[in-house]
Amino acid sequence: MPVVARSIQILSGTYPASTFSTTLAFLSVWVFASFAGAQDAATPEGPATPAAATPQESATAPQQAASAAAPIGDCVTEILAQQKLTRTIREIRNPLPHPLKAEADKIKKSYSQLLRAGFSSKDDTRKIQDYLGWLILQATDPEFSQSPKNMQNLLDNIRDDISNSATNATGDQSRKDAERKKYCIEVMKVTKQLLDNNLDSRLLAVRIMQALHEVKAIQNGAKAQLHADALITLLATLNDPKQPDSVKTTVGSAIRNVLMNCDVVEQDQFRICDALSKELSRPCTEAGFQMVLLDTVYEISKPRRTVGAPQPTAQRLFADVINDETKPIEVRCHAARGIGQGVYDLQMNMEPFAWKITKLAGEAALAFNKDPGNSKWPECGIDLLLAFRHSNQAGATAQPPAAKGLMNRLPKSMLVAESAPFILTVTIRLIDNKGKFTVEELTPMAQWINARQPANLTWDSNAAPVKP
Repeated sequence: MPVVARSIQILSGTYPASTFSTTLAFLSVWVFASFAGAQDAATPEGPATPAAATPQESATAPQQAASAAAPIGDCVTEILAQQKLTRTIREIRNPLPHPLKAEADKIKKSYSQLLRAGFSSKDDTRKIQDYLGWLILQATDPEFSQSPKNMQNLLDNIRDDISNSATNATGDQSRKDAERKKYCIEVMKVTKQLLDNNLDSRLLAVRIMQALHEVKAIQNGAKAQLHADALITLLATLNDPKQPDSVKTTVGSAIRNVLMNCDVVEQDQFRICDALSKELSRPCTEAGFQMVLLDTVYEISKPRRTVGAPQPTAQRLFADVINDETKPIEVRCHAARGIGQGVYDLQMNMEPFAWKITKLAGEAALAFNKDPGNSKWPECGIDLLLAFRHSNQAGATAQPPAAKGLMNRLPKSMLVAESAPFILTVTIRLIDNKGKFTVEELTPMAQWINARQPANLTWDSNAAPVKP
């Protein structure tokens, strides 16, 4: 049984993976109407069939690629160890000392008033601390945390209090923001204590930090700003070897939410990339965990570092995953989607990725033939499709680098135009998730892969080249 169950993230939270079938149904219809028509426009004469590869070479090339993509070593031990670590943490019974409910009830009215008006004296600060201590540290009580309703209500209460903090503070907006920040500091002091307690407490701590906006968003205006210590602590938790991947999965989802809903300065985006890179490079982690991390990389908005070497940010991480043939095929397909959808700049030569992703599609086709009907294939197909194509009209009409999909990012590239029909062939079958690919279907693609490998696979002067 996997350590984590993956959900697909959206702005307002998460929706269960069962909803994915609706998306697939929509895109299955769209792919035939939109993608195929676009190919006719891009390649009037169709892709040339290279003569450089013999039929024997073309038939064996995808099989050789599939063998190279097989996981190296035995990851069962590591995955079982992660599952054991999660079970161990779930069973922690270490309720932390905190004020009793009767004591909290006595100061509840004062807490609510100070929460909204602000606080400065030692006595007032103590009331805030005591009430937060009771409210949050309840999560370390096993009897309390065993109830999902208790934990959800606790989280909702904290979110409401964060939202209401400093609403009645005197002075201008900067004064209100200063009071709100003081409240966030007190919340963090208590919340950090949950990070070495039971599993539910740790997950609660992550969700509290995700919501700790020290500057509120303005409707139809500026985004919220996350309390600085909250992001620092989330990143430290993500890279903490003592935390299980079940907790880190929630952290990855929380950071994605922050990137989507908060104004994250470029230096912090670079730190996020470093933390995500460290986890993605770990061997023997589960596919669901890696894909949640890639979902987070999708939300990076700064394409290149401006401090130190001008390395690409999101695209370097996607490239690293695609290049790593020890990773599960569905994870590499998910990274391929980022090549077409993630942030980039015009200094990057994206053309080598068209060849590499076509090669990856060939590997996916052979893997599919060994395991048709597996629930992972439809999303893998969508990911490969979105490496080349847009998901909405805005992505099609925008000019590079705002355009989405390699076909829109490189509209004049013959390599992209030639490879796109092969991607379509694989995409349709993976989405449908029935039947197997025939030799006749795969041979032209294998011939093209063998003959059209770019002589130069460098895509950026500050990043490792695409691996052949």
